[in-house]
Amino acid sequence: MADTQYLLKSDSGKLAKAYDSMSYTVFFFGPIPMLIRQDLQGCIYWLISILAAIGFNTLMTILRGYTHTLDSFVIFCVVIAWTAQYNDWHRKRLLKQNYQEVEKHDVANQILFFERTAL
Repeated sequence: MADTQYLLKSDSGKLAKAYDSMSYTVFFFGPIPMLIRQDLQGCIYWLISILAAIGFNTLMTILRGYTHTLDSFVIFCVVIAWTAQYNDWHRKRLLKQNYQEVEKHDVANQILFFERTAL
């Protein structure tokens, strides 16, 4: 199971969750978790990589004379690659967007601090 990390945007106080290990939700549900996290860039990259894998499969099937031996294997490899790297990639992009890591027990204190300074 993935460890949850809380990230807080330093200028607005917006809180985001990032996870630490493999993304099993991306493995089972594809781009839906990316859309729920409002990660449109990740969703588009996922769709492009899957479409490229399908195109590669189609090309290889035509060149091999329509033998379907490894068609699903290439798509499975792309899905496994996304499963292995998506959470880390998402967390790094949040950190580039001026989010900062916050300890789990410190989240409520940080939110209250930003609410008080905003007034």
